[in-house]
Amino acid sequence: PQQLLLSALSWLSSDNWELKEKGLLSIKCLAISHSKVLLCRLREVSLAVTREVTSLRSKLSHSAIVALGELFVTLKKDMDSEVDEVAQVLLQMVWNSPEFIQKAASQALGIMVENVTPSRAMAALMDSGVQHRHVLVRKCAAKHLLTVMEKIGAKKLAATPIRAERLVRLAVKLAQDCHKDTRYYGWKMLHMLMSHQKFNRLLEQSVSTRDL
Repeated sequence: PQQLLLSALSWLSSDNWELKEKGLLSIKCLAISHSKVLLCRLREVSLAVTREVTSLRSKLSHSAIVALGELFVTLKKDMDSEVDEVAQVLLQMVWNSPEFIQKAASQALGIMVENVTPSRAMAALMDSGVQHRHVLVRKCAAKHLLTVMEKIGAKKLAATPIRAERLVRLAVKLAQDCHKDTRYYGWKMLHMLMSHQKFNRLLEQSVSTRDL
């Protein structure tokens, strides 16, 4: 397994797309059967795979996205340190790629949300996605942010004042988005947050009467 990992990293650093494909397949296989081997060079592996997500060769991009999903499934919270970077790249693929790449990127984000520490996933989506200028990125980020917020629950979300206030502002903004799906996710967020009295107070304090 160790030798296969070294070979995979070497293939991924080449200029040959077929070798890169072989490297991604090897990483995926190692994630499934020898995930512990990846931990000693996780940063290097994550960077190498994430770099291929933006490949102009869509087959390679798709393989990289699938490999990232596999890393999240098998390594779970060990991937926490990679979340910010990976989320940013996956969200980028949601608006400037063929439809099957967009779908794969959103699925990988869903896998990420299910497996890493919820607060890490939430921070990444808030920083990279829900305030993005592109409508599809906001929609995708809002969908996954709603999932992670529901996982954490209103009580825990209310425990950090700065985060709580930011969440209220974001949810209000999303509930007024130009895209109907994004508005729906924003409304669902608000509905969930309002189940806690602290959020009710925050909403009255931090949001204008017009927005309310």
